[in-house]
Amino acid sequence: MNKSLHKSLEESLIKHADTIQYLRMDWLPYTRILSYLVNLLSFEIDLPYNKNFGELSKFRSFQIIKNIKGHGVPPDVLANLIESTKIHLSEISIYCVVFNVSGDKRLIQTIYQNCPNLRYLKLSLVFYDNSLISELDNLLINCKFLNELIIDVTDSQLFGWDKLFVMLAKSSSINLFDFKFFSNKIIELNHIKLFLDNWKDRNPMLLKICTSMSLKEKQQLEDLIEPYKAKGIIKNYFIGFDGNISEKLEWI
Repeated sequence: MNKSLHKSLEESLIKHADTIQYLRMDWLPYTRILSYLVNLLSFEIDLPYNKNFGELSKFRSFQIIKNIKGHGVPPDVLANLIESTKIHLSEISIYCVVFNVSGDKRLIQTIYQNCPNLRYLKLSLVFYDNSLISELDNLLINCKFLNELIIDVTDSQLFGWDKLFVMLAKSSSINLFDFKFFSNKIIELNHIKLFLDNWKDRNPMLLKICTSMSLKEKQQLEDLIEPYKAKGIIKNYFIGFDGNISEKLEWI
């Protein structure tokens, strides 16, 4: 669709703005449509190749929205959107492709400073330094209602999985028990073992791990996990061969 068709569609939606609760866009708005959507509950925007975020980067007037899903949107733009939701946001799913540590830090800070009722979070990380683990620790401390956490890592050779797992075992609230870890490279078994060994006096976890691995490596991971399931530390688990399984995969 070209600009004129997108603009015409937005103008039509504005006429019915009071009735719209769910909106998905794969283009940047040409009008101030977002400002009219006073009853919007869920907003998804997919812009993996767009570099001019214009009006979206300045938008700050969401009121009751509970769900934001952003694909390819810079962290600072997403942070602005999240700040406008006040305390209502309970689900966030974020995939950022080519950005930086400082942007990721600001985004995580914005989440834990503005979303105390957060229950579901998916974070996709490309860059890594130790300060990100510290900010994720702050998020767990401040978002006590979080019950599902998804971490999707593009370059696990640089990512500190061991530091992440130690922090999760230390700071996760009693409500957090559903974990999904995606990576384009295998996560070391000793790092996963570190996580499971330190998961004490908590609700049994649901665990999904999806990485690039061989059949032999998958069997080794299952052999590691099964004793923890027998002990009741893990309620159920799923192991996949790549980082692209559905984040909403239901347990059987």
